[in-house]
Amino acid sequence: MNEKDLKLAEKTGQFVRRFPDIWQEYQDWLRAIVSSQEKLQQRYSEGLASLIFRWRLLYFGIYMFGVVGRKTVAQIFTQLSRPQQTNDGPIVKQGEIATQSLQINRTYFILQRIATLLAVAELTLCGLAAMTGVMLAFYYQPTALGAHASLHAIAYQIVNGNLILSLHNIAGNGLIVLALVQIVVMFLGRQFMRSWLTAWISGICLALATIGLSWTAIILNWDQVGFWRFKIELNIIGSLPAGSFLREVLAGGSAINTLTLQHMYTLHSYVLAIAALLLSVIHLTAHLFQEKYWAQTALESWHSSEDTSTI
Repeated sequence: MNEKDLKLAEKTGQFVRRFPDIWQEYQDWLRAIVSSQEKLQQRYSEGLASLIFRWRLLYFGIYMFGVVGRKTVAQIFTQLSRPQQTNDGPIVKQGEIATQSLQINRTYFILQRIATLLAVAELTLCGLAAMTGVMLAFYYQPTALGAHASLHAIAYQIVNGNLILSLHNIAGNGLIVLALVQIVVMFLGRQFMRSWLTAWISGICLALATIGLSWTAIILNWDQVGFWRFKIELNIIGSLPAGSFLREVLAGGSAINTLTLQHMYTLHSYVLAIAALLLSVIHLTAHLFQEKYWAQTALESWHSSEDTSTI
């Protein structure tokens, strides 16, 4: 194993060992990452194997940081809500445990409510982007000679065309931001249930779909910046394994022309747009089921805390 990679793995292990409970639960994961270095070196080149190994350590570190942060926040909520001692002596242990459980459930419920609101906002922005996209499609011409001219006509000649174009761009960019924020919120409030797993997978797929929508829209303006940026990124794709085939499929050949523009327009307006709409609906539905569960759990914990407090 590379000495730098070994030192990096040791530092990661030293950090996690500061939290015995977390280390006891996740030490096997780190050991599996370290033991995979030999297989990586046999399968890939030295540089690529080191890159994959470090990426796994980075993902492990980010995951551990999220676990530590979540438990720290839960402990802070628990300490702030811990009842004080009375003149008759300390409060019974059952009441304290119930109060701690209630605060933890409230924390999860708050995170779940934030995730649900973000899912509603994502569906709203997705619907707005789809509606304005349909309006733009009446005037947009996906050809090398007509794309830029049609967008110029939409912005400056058609009534409220610039407003519709701006709303479409804002909705698309805002959808990317919300999708990425949603992943962070769901990571902090994760619970391994079927509805959570559906929301997690659909949220990741929705983020990828929104990024794909933004990428396919690069060439649709047919200006100098979009053309050369798209050409550079196509060359990057072509350098990947089997990338030449994928590049020809996306570009419709070796050159960037009207056929390339039509391919990107089809992916943007039909494939990815429909996928984003469906994923946003599935994502919101899963969060509604999840929030229903947490509301019921929080209510049961609240009733249990009331019962124990009267002892």
